[in-house]
Amino acid sequence: MAKKIVTVGLKIPAHSDLHLSLHSDQSLLDYDIIVFVPDISDLSNSYGEYYQGKPCLSDSASFSLKEKALRWKQELLTAFEHGKTIFIYLPELKEVFVATGTVDYSGSGRNRVTIRHVEAFNNFKLLPLNLGGVTAARGQEMKAAKSLGILAPYWSEFGSLSRYEIYFDSQVSGSRLVTKTGDKTVGGIIRGKAGSKAGAVVLLPPLVYDEGKLIQEKDGKTYWNKSALAFGKKWISTLLEIDASIAAGTEQTPQPDWAKSMNFALQKEREVQNQIAELNARINDLAVKKQELVEQMQREGSLRNLLYETGPLLEAAIIDALGILGVKAEPYKDSISEFDVVFTWKGTRFVGEAEGKESKAINVDKISQLERNLSEDFARKDVTEYARGILFGNAFRLQDPASRGDFFTDKCLSTAERIKAALIRTPDLFLVARYAKESGDTSFGEKCIEAIASTQGTIVRFPTAPQQGKPAVVATKENVASAKRELGDQTLE
Repeated sequence: MAKKIVTVGLKIPAHSDLHLSLHSDQSLLDYDIIVFVPDISDLSNSYGEYYQGKPCLSDSASFSLKEKALRWKQELLTAFEHGKTIFIYLPELKEVFVATGTVDYSGSGRNRVTIRHVEAFNNFKLLPLNLGGVTAARGQEMKAAKSLGILAPYWSEFGSLSRYEIYFDSQVSGSRLVTKTGDKTVGGIIRGKAGSKAGAVVLLPPLVYDEGKLIQEKDGKTYWNKSALAFGKKWISTLLEIDASIAAGTEQTPQPDWAKSMNFALQKEREVQNQIAELNARINDLAVKKQELVEQMQREGSLRNLLYETGPLLEAAIIDALGILGVKAEPYKDSISEFDVVFTWKGTRFVGEAEGKESKAINVDKISQLERNLSEDFARKDVTEYARGILFGNAFRLQDPASRGDFFTDKCLSTAERIKAALIRTPDLFLVARYAKESGDTSFGEKCIEAIASTQGTIVRFPTAPQQGKPAVVATKENVASAKRELGDQTLE
């Protein structure tokens, strides 16, 4: 069966349909060969300040970058453990500073200053292997530390186009590329342990070529030309041959391209090649359709983040849910203040704070922060009235909602009563938003917003969803206890 190959962070000329961006959630286990470039340029291009001369990302961008890095590191490790061949082209070292998620405060009131804690991050943290000390250095003079073995045909074809951007300290056994002077490692092969199912990682310096000579324009659109087709085909072919030699477990020289010419092919071999080409075309078409469906499924399911997420993903799901119910909500940030959720309903402005806890209730710290946010908001020149506060809580977020305890501590509840803030359990919000989205019942959505707006100092009780015959709230231990008190029914469990 033909090997399936995919590139991530890199487009091979005339084979860009095999490409995934670093934003993709596609699993690498669908492929046999992976070509990967750990370039975070597209993942860290949202920054507005510098620290120690390097870009410093916002909290949201930091969270997104670290999440993507962890995902790709795990994907590559899993692919390696399942016998895949991974080609990694080593780009230049890109360093940024990212938020740790912790902050300190200095001063109070208008003079209060938020101090963000940051840490260094670089693009090689996307990889599941330790390159040791990485040195940013650019050059083109390289040589084989010894016989290149299975890398020899590749180096014969592409060595003249290769330029190293870094060298590293990690020792690579077997085939190894080094700088011409100093013998600094710039590439090589890392194999799994003998007898294991693990695959191999092939580290290579990037290729430098004039892409402008490989494209043509027609009717205002850009296409790969015949030279690109030949160049990309040769590139793919050498990677496939290296993979075949790795799979064979030998250091034999891969079959040169000229030996695969139709001049030497057998008649039956030609027939099989044509069948393989037809199947590959169908597979590629199905892969594109599958990826579109996967991305659609992920978008449609993002509302479930109200059940188990925290941080920016929880905040985004809250804003999405409020939009479904009929109110336009958004985050707010200026040079002084940062609020998770802000919206206006019938002339009243609401400021919300969101919090997710893994194994405990939402405590007084978070509602105290909400109280400070309300004061900061009122201090703004364009605000003439105090906003109403809302605390969105996702307590015990990793537990099944039916087994969760009280979402808010007693101190949190008493503070909410004092400042007349509404408390919302995000799993409750999930249920009403899901009903409103699937039914298209805008009047029900409006009733839900009215329930939020009319609640002061206690937990929001959403209305009963039509056709469900039961309140649109999660059956938590807290809800059951409340029902016992209200109904006097001692048989409830």
